[in-house]
Amino acid sequence: MNTIKRFYLYAVAFISFEVVLWGLIELGRSMVTDPEINGTATRLAGALSLILVGVPVFLIHWGLAQRSAKIEIEERSSRLRGVFLYGVMLATLLPCVQNILAMVNRQLAIVMNIEMWRVLVGDGQVLSDNLIALGLNATAALFFYSVLHKDWESPLEGEAYQEVRRLYRYLWLLYGLGLVLFGSQQILQFLSGLPAAIGADQSQVGIHLGTLLLNSQDVALLPNGLSLILVGTPLLALITSRIKRSLVDDSERMSMLRLIVLYSLVFASVVVVLVSTGMTLDKLLQWLFGRRLTLIEFSQFISRPVSVALPFGMVWIYYGSTLSKELNMLPDTPHRNGLRRLYLSVLATFGLAATFIGVHMATLFLVEYLFEGLIWDATMRSRMASSLATGMVGLPLWVLTWRPLASEARITGEAGDHARRSLVRKVYLYLFLFAGVMGVMFSGGMIIFMVLRSFLGDPPERLVLEVLRLVASLVLFILLLVYHWQTLRKDFHLAESTLAKQHAKFPVLILAPEDNEMVLNLTEALKRQTPTMPVSIHRINQGVPDETLSAAKAVVLPGELVAKPPEGLRLWLQSFSGAHLVLPTPAKGWHWVFGTGQSLNAIANQTARMIRQLAEGETLTERRTSSSWMIVVYVLAALFTLQIVVAIASLLSSLFF
Repeated sequence: MNTIKRFYLYAVAFISFEVVLWGLIELGRSMVTDPEINGTATRLAGALSLILVGVPVFLIHWGLAQRSAKIEIEERSSRLRGVFLYGVMLATLLPCVQNILAMVNRQLAIVMNIEMWRVLVGDGQVLSDNLIALGLNATAALFFYSVLHKDWESPLEGEAYQEVRRLYRYLWLLYGLGLVLFGSQQILQFLSGLPAAIGADQSQVGIHLGTLLLNSQDVALLPNGLSLILVGTPLLALITSRIKRSLVDDSERMSMLRLIVLYSLVFASVVVVLVSTGMTLDKLLQWLFGRRLTLIEFSQFISRPVSVALPFGMVWIYYGSTLSKELNMLPDTPHRNGLRRLYLSVLATFGLAATFIGVHMATLFLVEYLFEGLIWDATMRSRMASSLATGMVGLPLWVLTWRPLASEARITGEAGDHARRSLVRKVYLYLFLFAGVMGVMFSGGMIIFMVLRSFLGDPPERLVLEVLRLVASLVLFILLLVYHWQTLRKDFHLAESTLAKQHAKFPVLILAPEDNEMVLNLTEALKRQTPTMPVSIHRINQGVPDETLSAAKAVVLPGELVAKPPEGLRLWLQSFSGAHLVLPTPAKGWHWVFGTGQSLNAIANQTARMIRQLAEGETLTERRTSSSWMIVVYVLAALFTLQIVVAIASLLSSLFF
């Protein structure tokens, strides 16, 4: 079955299945909630029409897909089939969890005597609605689980099922973690409001603490948070245990998806913790600067940012330590150091950005305060507290993460060389270099604009103050620019000297027929990329290379010589102990799988890069081809994750603003 036909069958089968399933759910709900047919004619007609239309379409397309999967192992092992089966499992089990959450949420609200409209999930539903949806979705999930189980027990080709299952598990991990985080935040916010409830009427404390708790202003947070934790915790524990058991397989433990998820969780939690901690420090500094607040008012003042910072801080600690353990278990030292460098560089970026913003805000505030002699009022107190809080949050993070990166780059050995040449470090330095240049351009341009405007007879209001503010900004951006420019120059000089020595100790021998264009292109590429590397060219008609040429660390030869080498050359190649690199040049009767579709310059540049990697002690890895369908799956997963991120952002926005 070709890919287009396969996509058509599974896409139609999935859509028609969902139509039938929710038609059955709607039919069951209408029959239970109102048994009188006349009262629910429209509802029944809609449900029956969905079922009658969807059933034949699903049976036809699912039957064709199943028949092909039973006949051909290629169809049974296809990535699209795995996406369909795991997608159906996700589409049926998610409603199961949501309906369980709705039942728990409503029941807790009933026990605590809270208005039903205040519950988080399922306020417009009744128990029968949830039970019908739960039962039918669970039944469908069991059916497709049996199909999936049979596929796993049958012979499969490739790693498509394994990759889709991995993605399926991590989507559940993100979902379960989101439930637990949101529930923890709700409970912490409720607990932070208790001092206000106790202080409002302390006479009730000794009478009935339970009544006092339920009279709290945010009492609905308690059942909402408890329901999220009660449902999310076992789900998170189950999927975490499944993932941990799978890590005995190196392909699971070292998968790119796992690293992406761990990095994403750590970085997202870092951002949330920084913002929440900054807001907490802002409130604390306002209080220290003279804002009159009672202890109860202060607890309410910081309740929301603290309730967000604590659970996300736990996520940062747990998954940060997990990520560190995963990186330490990697066998390839350069690769392991590179991933660790990525982790520290991203954190350093957050820290330096927050530090610079805080210092910039404080500098502008001081310029304005000293120049105009402003009164220390609530506005001034708030501005100063915000700038100091931002800087106090960012500076420790930047120092703790940038210092090991700077120390690593100062090492003169191989580790320091890898650090200085790493793409992550260059992106970090050039990012702040770009920010510095843009800041200098903007600040300098605005200064020139205001001076010229005044010179032409149209001075702006508060000219001196505005110029001083821009000069302060210009100085800060210049400092940012100069620091990173100097760091980049030091890296460049150290790297060039170290690499030149390494390349000089790595002679390369090129075996070439007469007038081979590929060899000429390769020689030019090596001169550009590694000018100090000794490169020797030996013509085949001159016989076997002598002892001097045999001392080379790597030999490069065209594919035509590999296809039909002279006897003497064949024996010499067998005894050569260095690296062998073969150029995919045409040879009669031989067809190269990779490289034939590229230009000669592209092949030469790629070969030169590989030789440079060998000279610098790096490990050559085979090129892996990515399935276009797996890219589509990752895009869909990214969209699903984006929805979770948007939900978290909306939560933070509603909490803080």
